[in-house]
Amino acid sequence: MQRSLLMILGLILLACSLAGFNPYLSHVIADDGVLIRPLPPIQSAVIDDDLLTVPLPPVEPSSRSSSQLIISPSGQSSSQAPSQSSGQVSVQASGTKSVPPMTPTGAWLWESHSSQQTDTKLGQVYCPQPVPPPTVAVAPPQRSVYETPWVPQNFGSLFENIPPMQSRQWRHQQPTRIQGHEPNSISGTVGAEGACNKPTAGCVPSASPVPYQAYDFRGTPAPAEHYMPEMDIATYYGKYFVPTQRPWVEWWRPFYTGGMYDPAIPVFSDVNPLTPHFLVYGDYRAGVGVHHSKGKPVRSVANRLNLDLDLRLTGTERIHAFTGPLDNNNQFTRLDFSDSRNVRFESELDFQFDTLFFEGDLGAMTGGLAGVDAPFDLPFTFGQIPLLYQNGIWMEDAITGVAFGFPWRNSRALNWSNYDVTFFAGFNQVTSPAFENNNQAAQVFGTAWFIEAYDGYIEADYAFLSDQDGLERSYHNMALAYTRRYFTKFSNSIRVLGNIGQEGARTDRTADGFLLLCENSLISYSPSNVVPYFNAFLGYGRPQSVARAAGAGGILRNTGINFESDLLTGYPTLDTTGSNSYGGAVGLNLLTADFRRQLAFEFAALDTYGDPVLSSAPGAQYAIGTRWQRTLNNWTLVRVDLMNAWLDNASDLYGTRCEFRWKF
Repeated sequence: MQRSLLMILGLILLACSLAGFNPYLSHVIADDGVLIRPLPPIQSAVIDDDLLTVPLPPVEPSSRSSSQLIISPSGQSSSQAPSQSSGQVSVQASGTKSVPPMTPTGAWLWESHSSQQTDTKLGQVYCPQPVPPPTVAVAPPQRSVYETPWVPQNFGSLFENIPPMQSRQWRHQQPTRIQGHEPNSISGTVGAEGACNKPTAGCVPSASPVPYQAYDFRGTPAPAEHYMPEMDIATYYGKYFVPTQRPWVEWWRPFYTGGMYDPAIPVFSDVNPLTPHFLVYGDYRAGVGVHHSKGKPVRSVANRLNLDLDLRLTGTERIHAFTGPLDNNNQFTRLDFSDSRNVRFESELDFQFDTLFFEGDLGAMTGGLAGVDAPFDLPFTFGQIPLLYQNGIWMEDAITGVAFGFPWRNSRALNWSNYDVTFFAGFNQVTSPAFENNNQAAQVFGTAWFIEAYDGYIEADYAFLSDQDGLERSYHNMALAYTRRYFTKFSNSIRVLGNIGQEGARTDRTADGFLLLCENSLISYSPSNVVPYFNAFLGYGRPQSVARAAGAGGILRNTGINFESDLLTGYPTLDTTGSNSYGGAVGLNLLTADFRRQLAFEFAALDTYGDPVLSSAPGAQYAIGTRWQRTLNNWTLVRVDLMNAWLDNASDLYGTRCEFRWKF
């Protein structure tokens, strides 16, 4: 019964706090009707032996260091039983200021002295009736406005973690001085002069009423548009299945599916266990092209099949291979009708692997053998490995060799937030025009750095190519790129590629000079759907990539769509070598909001300078081109390209092609 009364008492005190103008929960009034003190805010409370105990405000350690306040619902302490009053009372403070009418709560406040084992009755607990706030003189208002009341996060116990409640009429401010009165230093009654500006013995700054000011309140916010609750509900109940295309072959564990999987196989330990699955995926391309290139017509219906075979062993180790069974040495199985009187079928079948390599993480493998988490990160690969750096400009080829890297590093000294380092070595199958595309004539050793720093992204690369035929074609190949966004208006990448070290006459050198590339795209009102771009280049001498596969196109392939072939029907392009030439492309790339359709327009031009022996282009070249493509469903698309080029000192070019692509 006593505990139930305490619960009811707590609710009464809380209601007094919310209804009254004083943020303190109640007042204590002595038997003679004199206001002793406001009861401090209940920030914590303990029910012990059917008594509600609250902490006392800070006081002098020597006077009340062992005191606490005890609220008794029965009006009795352990040794006293005072009479209770009822009804409303009007009390006077120990000055001349009238205190608002009070209503008794039926509880009494006791001060317990643990050191003396005695209890002192302070008075009955009263709740002030809501009355208009008195006129007060306040210090300069340094308010912190509470727009909404505080709501307890834990309702497990009514008397735990109850902070002072703040209503909209209350503001935190400097302590208020009630015209000539103040709480004194010991009893907390209202005194005569001064103000309570900071916590001292018996003086605790408190909240006080302030005059109503309309600008303290903000109007009810109105939504910018009509509220549609179904949109909020759709966040949770409007989900739907997104169709995806499955791989051709999917053995053992499937690729990205829902539901429970079979447990992994702990071959050496339960760390880095075996989770085998074998996938075959890729795409099939069929296209028809009608072109005019190198002074003769080129007409064909060509086919290409790209197959990736992936045997995944663990979460970090796999064996991967790639093959194109319908193409051989950049020639594709096709029906050639360039000569309308002689239609030929050209078979270019080739079932050899273009890439075949093992890929893993030495740290994960070491941890798996020892039965511990990976002690370090060291990804590596070996075999016929594909390497692509600087978007395929510096290198895009599959070489026979090894590579390893140090990922996820940072440098406080250099102010690098993140960087990766890769080292590679190729001992065979290095294809480059510098070695007349003989993929057995060179070996390569190099490193590639990827750095996030200085408000941008940096790529720094170096490689040394060694001539194995003894023709003095060994040289150093370096590249540096910096990419960032400026003024939220355009994105820019600047790349510099240089070749040095070959000996002999300059006109006989196959890799010598530099290439400067500047790639820009404007950030429009719809940056993902409307992309204006402008790319420019300047080539000096005969700059070369480290290695370029036969089907990778030229070093200027990324400059624009008029420099990019389709790698299927022999679609013509402008000169892509960059040898002793300069030029660029300007265009507009448009994509629909659902990214299912694309339309691009471009104008491109280049010209030569210097020694014509070093230039691959016979003279100035100009071209216009367009590209349109759209998806038919989630696994097929159709694409159309058109271009026309005017060449000085050479036959003009034009190209028309249509392609169907099926991805699986």
